[in-house]
Amino acid sequence: MNSSPAPAPAAENLNGLRTRRTRDKILAAARLEFVARGLEGTTMESIARIAKVNKALVYRHFTSKDLLFQEVLAHSYREMRAREAELGFSEDPVIALDQLCAFTLEYYVSNPDFLILVGIENLHKGEHIRRIPLEDLGVGSLLRIMNTVYDRGVVEGKFRPGVDPVELWLLLSSLCWFTVATSYTVDVTFGRNMLSPEELATRRGNIQEMVRRFLQK
Repeated sequence: MNSSPAPAPAAENLNGLRTRRTRDKILAAARLEFVARGLEGTTMESIARIAKVNKALVYRHFTSKDLLFQEVLAHSYREMRAREAELGFSEDPVIALDQLCAFTLEYYVSNPDFLILVGIENLHKGEHIRRIPLEDLGVGSLLRIMNTVYDRGVVEGKFRPGVDPVELWLLLSSLCWFTVATSYTVDVTFGRNMLSPEELATRRGNIQEMVRRFLQK
């Protein structure tokens, strides 16, 4: 009996491209739904509807809603770390630190979805992120940046020794995070539009100064 001919390489490539496009459409739709409705309020049906695909196709790519959220979360981390790694940092550690502060604040402002997704995950006590390999979260890339900038500053006598680079990142990130995450409540309680260009410029300068002072000898 004659066996069926193997697919031509061009056909294989086309099928692979279609599969990737379908997967990307599902991930994009899932991100929109998770951000808008949270994990509990999102359904595989609503994701399929937004992606304009059959629900069975969503399940073929992602066997559960939790697995889909896990992949959306991992993709969000990879996206930020990739953008971060593309930055051309100054050889001057103080300027490089200022650049990292500015990038982090601007990224959070431009990508509030990232903050929402991480907030959802914290509500779920890290249930999904625990299953993601650290390399997929870009932790190594972030630590290399932090260690490089900090160590250079110590060697040049511009930063005090003995600071944990993770603690430095937590300080820097939290100042930027708070600016975006509380923008609505601050606007109501203090009448300050934290996301206006003027307020952001002031906030960016203050964050840079606070982080520099934290490291000063």
